Amino acid sequence: MSAMRRHSTQNSLNSQNKRISAISALSALIVVIFLAAESVGLAQAPALTVTSAVPDPSGQTLTITGSNFGSRPLVTLDLLPVAVQFAVDTQIVAAVPVKMMPAGKYLLTVSRGTLPTDSASIQVALGGNGGGSGPSAQSPSAREPSDLPETTKTPNATDLAAQVGDRAITVQDIDREWRRTDPSGYLAFMRQLYDNRRRVADQMLADELIALEARARGLTPDALLAQEIPKRVVTTPESAVLALYQGLGDRARGATLEQLKPAIRAWLTTITEPEIAKMSYLEELMKVSTRSTVFLEAPRVKVERSAQDPVLGPADSPIEIVAFGDFDSAEYAQLAQAFPRVRDTFGDRVHFVFKNLPMIGPESLAIAQAAACAHAQGKFWAYHDAIIKRTGPIDSAQLKQLGRDVGVSNRAAFDACLDRDEYEPAMRQALIEADRYAIQSSPSFLVNGRLAPAPPPFLPPAEYFKRLVEEELLRQSKASQPR
Repeated sequence: MSAMRRHSTQNSLNSQNKRISAISALSALIVVIFLAAESVGLAQAPALTVTSAVPDPSGQTLTITGSNFGSRPLVTLDLLPVAVQFAVDTQIVAAVPVKMMPAGKYLLTVSRGTLPTDSASIQVALGGNGGGSGPSAQSPSAREPSDLPETTKTPNATDLAAQVGDRAITVQDIDREWRRTDPSGYLAFMRQLYDNRRRVADQMLADELIALEARARGLTPDALLAQEIPKRVVTTPESAVLALYQGLGDRARGATLEQLKPAIRAWLTTITEPEIAKMSYLEELMKVSTRSTVFLEAPRVKVERSAQDPVLGPADSPIEIVAFGDFDSAEYAQLAQAFPRVRDTFGDRVHFVFKNLPMIGPESLAIAQAAACAHAQGKFWAYHDAIIKRTGPIDSAQLKQLGRDVGVSNRAAFDACLDRDEYEPAMRQALIEADRYAIQSSPSFLVNGRLAPAPPPFLPPAEYFKRLVEEELLRQSKASQPR
């Protein structure tokens, strides 16, 4: 009887298992059919296209025409999302303050999803008096000189600027007084003036090199670039997409990485990659073509060093990179992790000097003080490297534990240094010092007194510093040669 019950139970279990297997098979079949139908639907989805973008007469909106926009498209202008006021399948009206924008070319991208067919881009000339993507839109760079506003001539240093009785006041006298009474303002202005002049000088040099090469090969400059640029284009890695997205910060206006990825990839493909390819080609021309040199000198400032400023590398090396850093800045942390690699590459030819710039908030100030306390025990760089590798917020107990982790010799003194805010006055003074050098943000780097340009988001930190050091070494080499 017992055997019969067991046999009956076994049959019942087998029957249940068969039903479960049948249900599972049916469920799997339904899933496969659903996914196949979804794939077919996606494959058959028509590609999104953008044909034009025209500002309205008031200069407050942009009307975009094309096809297959969907009901909720994302529109970006030079990577920045703009508000969509109205959208149908063939037209979008976006809020864009065209008249308030600097005149120039902008990359407009419309996307409805993440597939390659879900986005499209177009370059539009906007700003000033309107513009758009139509054939009548005139690019600011194409204007004739007579179209541009007239300006007065640049005064020479010895030109007379004012006179009081018998005393003549020259432009040089004014500049000298400006430097004395507002050194940071004067330095910031001179940097801006140099940056603008250097940008134009570089463009003029590039145009001349390309024109010379084109003439030698019997081509127009445009035809030459059309031949040479595509073969030098290198696709930027996905890490560049992430870096650009992170660099947008609040300007992303809540858009996720996945939402902005089509616009970012379009930007890299349309703007960044051709620019890098052109730079590479120009570097080749400069090596084999007509000799070219830029003699403009960047403004430089003598940076004072104190015992509170940690140094990495021999202090008498020919290249000094002064880093103004906030330990709570993710961008500083990313760049600072390349310091050891730069030292490995250039050895005794370069050294780093660190100056605190705790600007973000109370946590920035607390970390900066902790690093100063570690510096007092000869453990600054170990503490520095540990801090920049951390993730998330950090409190006083964790700052003290980090001191133990890096091996401060006197733990009690380290903890007491933190508890009594021993270096808070020094941190306040550090902000004043940074202002004296016209340093307004972290990270900022002075390379032998010259403010380094911001790093391109697609360039690895080690490569960024490598280019800065090589440029300075080349400058020093040229300076030692007679012109």
